[in-house]
Amino acid sequence: MSRGKDLVKNTGILFVAKTSTQVVSFFLLPLYTALLSTKEYGQLDIYYSLVMILMPVITLQLEQAIFRFLISVNEEEIISSVITSALYTLLISFSLVSTIYIVLALLFRFEYCVPLYFYYAGIMCSTVLYQVCRGFGKNMVYGFATFLISLITVSLNIVFVAVFKFGILGVIISTAIAHIIGSVYMILRTKAYKYVNRKYISKVRTIEMLKYSVPLIFNQISSWAINYSDRLIILGVLGKSMNGIYSVANKFSNILNTFFNVFNLAWTENVVKNIHDKDALSYTNRIITITIQMYFSLIIGIINLLPFVFDILVNESYSEAYNHVPILLTAAVFSGLSASLGSVYVAFKKTKNVGITTVISGIVNIGVHFALIYFIGLYAASISTLVSFIALFVYRYLNIQKFYKIKISYSKCILVFAILIFSWIAYVVKNPILIIAGLVLNLANIAWMFLQSKAEIMSILKRRSKNAENKK
Repeated sequence: MSRGKDLVKNTGILFVAKTSTQVVSFFLLPLYTALLSTKEYGQLDIYYSLVMILMPVITLQLEQAIFRFLISVNEEEIISSVITSALYTLLISFSLVSTIYIVLALLFRFEYCVPLYFYYAGIMCSTVLYQVCRGFGKNMVYGFATFLISLITVSLNIVFVAVFKFGILGVIISTAIAHIIGSVYMILRTKAYKYVNRKYISKVRTIEMLKYSVPLIFNQISSWAINYSDRLIILGVLGKSMNGIYSVANKFSNILNTFFNVFNLAWTENVVKNIHDKDALSYTNRIITITIQMYFSLIIGIINLLPFVFDILVNESYSEAYNHVPILLTAAVFSGLSASLGSVYVAFKKTKNVGITTVISGIVNIGVHFALIYFIGLYAASISTLVSFIALFVYRYLNIQKFYKIKISYSKCILVFAILIFSWIAYVVKNPILIIAGLVLNLANIAWMFLQSKAEIMSILKRRSKNAENKK
C-alpha cells in the first residue's frame, strides 16, 4: 500500500473509532453542566488532569518504546523480549507507586482514594495495551478498543450520574470499569500473553528501551505543564468555580485535539516506516503544509458555527467560557502541528529532543501564566497556553533543520491565517453578517486549496513506499 493511502486509511480507522463517542460525550456536556456545580466540575477536572503527570511516572513511558521497538520487527523472539522485558519493568514500577499511594492515602485520607486507585490503574493498563496494538499493526483493534472504552464510559456516566446521582464518584467508577474492560478486550485480541515468557527477560533490551522512553517522561510531564498546570494555578489563585469555567472552555479544543491526536498516531507510524525513502523529505514537506492548511480551516469552521450553538450546548452559568474558546482552539492547532514535527524526532529516535523542546515550552507556559494571572485573570490561562504552543512549534521547526531540512510553503498558508483573524473578530463581536461572511470565505478557501492540491494529493496517494516495493 502507498504511503499516502496507508496514512489516510489509518487516520480514517482511528478517527471514526475515537471521535464517534467523543461527539456523544460532547453533546452530553449540557447534562453534566446541569448536574454538577462549577465547583464539582472543577474538582473532577483535576483528577483528569493528573493522569498526564502520573501515567508517565508509573509506566516510565515504556509503552512508547513498545510501539517503536515492535513496529519494525517480525521475529517472535524479539517480540517476546520486548513485551516481557517491558512487562516486568512495568510491574516493578507499578508496585513501587502503589506502595507510595497506599501510604499517602492512609496518612491524608483524601476523598475517593480507593476508586481513584482503580481509576488510574485501569487507565495505565489501557495506555500500555494501546501501544501493543499499534506495535502489532492492529489498528482496527486499537480503534475498536478506544470506541469501546468511550462508549462504556459515556453509558455508565448516564446511569451513575444522571440516574443514581452519584456525582463525581459515578464518573470515576464508570471510567475505571470502562478502561478495565477495554484492557481485557485488547489482551484477548492481540494475544499478547503468548509472548510473555520469563526466559526472554533481557537486561540489555530493558536498558535500550529505557534509554528511548525515559526522555519521553519529561516530554509528557511538560505537556501536562502546558495543558493542565493551568488548572492548578487557576485553582490556587481564582478558585474551583473559575477552574470549572476554564474546563468547559477546553471541551471544544479537546474534541479538536482528539482528531489531531488520531492523525498524529497514523502520521507517526507513517514517518517511522518511510523516513529513509529517497523522497521522504519532499513527502514530509507536502504533508506538513497540507496539515497546516487543514488544521486552521477546521478551527475557522468551528469559530464560524459556535456563536449560533454555544448557548444551547453550555449552561448559562458557564457563559464566561465563550471568549476563551477561539484562543484555546488556536492553541490546539499549534499543539497538533508541534506533535506532527515531534514524529520526525521519533522516526530518528531522537527522543531527547522531544523532551527538551517540550520542557522549554512548559516553562514558557507557567512563566507567562503567573506573569499575567493577577492582571487579566482567567485569560492568563488561555493566552499562556497559546503562547507556549506557538513557542513549541517554532522551536521544533528550527531545531529539526539541524538534521532534516523541513520547509513549509508559507505562500499556501497566508490566506488561511487572514481568514482566521477575520473570523475571530466576527466571533468576538457576535455580528451574524460578519460570522457568515467568515464562513463563506473559509468554504471558498477550502475549495481553492482542494483544487490547488488535488494533483499533489493524488500523486501522494499513488506513490509506493520503499517497503511496499521490496515486498513485491
